[in-house]
Amino acid sequence: MKNMTKIAVFIVLVLALSPFAGFWIVALVGAGLILLPASAVVSTFFPKTWHRIEESLFDQTHVMPTP
Repeated sequence: MKNMTKIAVFIVLVLALSPFAGFWIVALVGAGLILLPASAVVSTFFPKTWHRIEESLFDQTHVMPTP
C-alpha cells in the first residue's frame, strides 16, 4: 500500500511539473533555431570575428595542461 501511495504522489508531481519542463524544452529548441543560423552567418561573413569567438569560448571551457 505504501508503494502505491508513493507511485501516486510521483505521478501527480510529474503531471503538475510537466508544463514547466515543456516550456523549457520549447525555449531551448527555439534558442537553438535562432542561434544556429546566426552563428552560420557570422562564421561565413566574418571569419576572423568567429575565430576570436571560438578561441575565447575554448579558453573559458578547456584548461590546457602546462608542460
